[in-house]
Amino acid sequence: MAKILYFDCLSGASGDMLLAALVDCGVPGNYLNNKLRRLGIPGLSIAAFREKRGGIVCTRMKMQWGTQSTYRHVPEILALIKKGRFSKKVYSKCGAVFDRLAGAEAKAHGIPKSKVHFHEIGAVDTILDVVGVCLAIDYLKVDEVRFSTLTEGHGTIRTGHGAMPVPAPATANLMKGLHVTRLDIPTELLTPTGCALLTTLGTQLLTCPAGVVKKTGHGCGTKKFDNHPNFLRAMLVETEDPSQGKAGSNLVAVLETDMDHISGEIMGNAGALLMESGALDVSWTPLFMKKGRPGYRLTVIAKPKTASALIDLIIIHTRTLGVRMRTVQRVIAQREIREGKISGYRVSEKWCSYKGHAFSKIENDDLVKIAKKKKIPVIELMERS
Repeated sequence: MAKILYFDCLSGASGDMLLAALVDCGVPGNYLNNKLRRLGIPGLSIAAFREKRGGIVCTRMKMQWGTQSTYRHVPEILALIKKGRFSKKVYSKCGAVFDRLAGAEAKAHGIPKSKVHFHEIGAVDTILDVVGVCLAIDYLKVDEVRFSTLTEGHGTIRTGHGAMPVPAPATANLMKGLHVTRLDIPTELLTPTGCALLTTLGTQLLTCPAGVVKKTGHGCGTKKFDNHPNFLRAMLVETEDPSQGKAGSNLVAVLETDMDHISGEIMGNAGALLMESGALDVSWTPLFMKKGRPGYRLTVIAKPKTASALIDLIIIHTRTLGVRMRTVQRVIAQREIREGKISGYRVSEKWCSYKGHAFSKIENDDLVKIAKKKKIPVIELMERS
C-alpha cells in the first residue's frame, strides 16, 4: 500500500496550519515537543488547541519561546536544525524547504540566496513550522505528498519591508507553474512558508487521489472571516502500490507530446532513457500533424511522483516544446514472476489473475535466448510451448 498525504487548501496555507492539520491527523503533541526541544531554543513549548471554524472543529497550534534573534542566514538555520540530531530524511527535507524559500525571497528582493536574512525566513516560528511539519510527515510514514489548488486572498499586507501586494512576492515566485484560485478575502491566506512546504515536499493534484481514507485532520490559523472558514484539511489516503503486483486500481500520470521533427534514432534513445528512469510504460503512435506532416505521439505512463523528472527528460532529450500531463486511474491484474521451464530451459514467467481468471506469459527475452540456442524461430518455440 502507498500512503498519500493530501492537503486540501480551502483557505490558503501557513506553516502552523499545516502542522495543526497533521496533529489533528494523529501526530502527538508530546512527540513534537520532545523532538523540537532538541533545537535548544530557550523556553520552547508547543501546545495544540481545539477551535471551531465555520462549524468545523479544528486544531490550532500555539508556540512559545524565550528571547531569540529572529534574523538568521540560511546556513545558521541549517546548523541549528543539525544540532537536533534528526534523521537524514527529516534534515534533508528541512534543508530543501529552506533552500527553496530562500531562493524565492532572494529573487523577490534581488539579492544572493546566501544574503537572505530577514524576518520571513529567520523567525523562530518559521523554523519550528518547517521542522515540525517534516517531523510530522515522517511520524505518519507518508510515501507521497499531494496538494490541491493553491488559494490566496487579495489586497496588501504590512511587512518589515513596507506594504506588499498579496500574494507576497516570494509566494508569487513559489507558486509559478501551479494552479491558483483567488478568494474574495482582502488579506494574505497563503504565506511564503506554507507555500514553500507544499511545493517542496509535494506535487499538485487538483483532486484527492482515489483510495481508502484512513485519517482526516483540520488545521486553522488565528484569522477568522465572516463568510469563509479559515482552515485547511489533511487526508491520509492509502492506495495500491503497482510495484506490489496486487489486483485493483492505482493512480498513474500519463505524459504526452506530439512531434514531427525527430528521427527514429532519437525516439529509440529517448524511450530507453525514460524506461531506465522509472517510467512504467513508453509508446509511440504515428499520426498526422499540422500542414499534413507525419509525426509521432509519445505516451509515457509513470508514477505521479516521478512525472516531473520524466517531463524534464522528455523535453531535454527530444526538444519538444511542451508535454501534456494528466492523472488517471487504471485497473490492474494481480501478477507475480515465477520460474518455469520450456524445452528443458529455465524461464521467467509472468502469472496473472483477475476476478477468478488466470493466465501466464513467458518473458520474451528468455524466449529469444532459447530460440537462438536451438536455432529456431521464436514463434516456433512459442507454438511448441
